[in-house]
Amino acid sequence: MNASVLVLSMAALLVLAGCNGQPTQALNTQPAVSAAPSAAVRPNEIEINKDNDTLMKPVEKKKPVNVKLKRDFKGEYGWDIVGTDVKEIIKINRELHKEFPN
Repeated sequence: MNASVLVLSMAALLVLAGCNGQPTQALNTQPAVSAAPSAAVRPNEIEINKDNDTLMKPVEKKKPVNVKLKRDFKGEYGWDIVGTDVKEIIKINRELHKEFPN
């Protein structure tokens, strides 16, 4: 009950704050003279164009990078990294060098 009263009072306050006691004026003061639509955009109109390519473009999934960790008889580690994303391979290689220094 208190929440609905609060919401209604806030809505009434916002409506009354928007009223300044003066009669409203027409928003579009320029007369529409031309019958054909002009290429120029009027200041009070917004034109939005969306390309079908951006709307229908499928989301690309990242292919996984496979790491095969090896340990030799001396106890030292090595690894094979297989993948298509070069930046991701370099990042994983740096992390492995930090984790397993020789």
